[in-house]
Amino acid sequence: MRLIEWASRHAMGLAGWCYLAMTVLICFDISARRLLGFSSESTIELSGYLMAIGMSWGLAGTLLERGHVRIDVLLQRMPLPWRVVLHLLSLAAMLVSIGFFIWGAFSLALDSMTFGSTDLSTLRTPLVVPQGLWAVGFALFGLAAVALMVRGLRQCLQGDWQTLDASLMSRSYQEEADDTLQALGAEPVDASTSQGASR
Repeated sequence: MRLIEWASRHAMGLAGWCYLAMTVLICFDISARRLLGFSSESTIELSGYLMAIGMSWGLAGTLLERGHVRIDVLLQRMPLPWRVVLHLLSLAAMLVSIGFFIWGAFSLALDSMTFGSTDLSTLRTPLVVPQGLWAVGFALFGLAAVALMVRGLRQCLQGDWQTLDASLMSRSYQEEADDTLQALGAEPVDASTSQGASR
């Protein structure tokens, strides 16, 4: 689990660099067309690759940080045993979906490698390169989901349902606020203290 967390954290960093590079590329192309009268003619192609790779490489870290969107209005009101069951069922459904993503992504990359497919733009990029990197992101996502499922099943069998629920439940508004304050260099606010002060 620690190895997957380490890999996912660094993959999220690379995903961020992909989006930064995409932004710089688009800004350069806009400025070049406006001020210098020329275009790189590859912005759409490269930004598409960077967006796809950044998206897939950020999935695992977002999952481990409980950052994916979940509709859990009913889940929060259910008893703990039901929440545990539904958490594990949602992970199982996610694993099935991820399996299809991994199979499709690697099949596409393998076909591109077999046929020597290239992009139709002026760069003639071998498609196996961006598609292969895209597929690796899905594979890491799958490993993270498997690790969460194994840990969740172990916690369930050990009767540690509270920890399982806390590790798989969506992030609360308090956690989001604390992360924002920490990023800004401020001290996290204790919810109970702030409520008492407001009274």
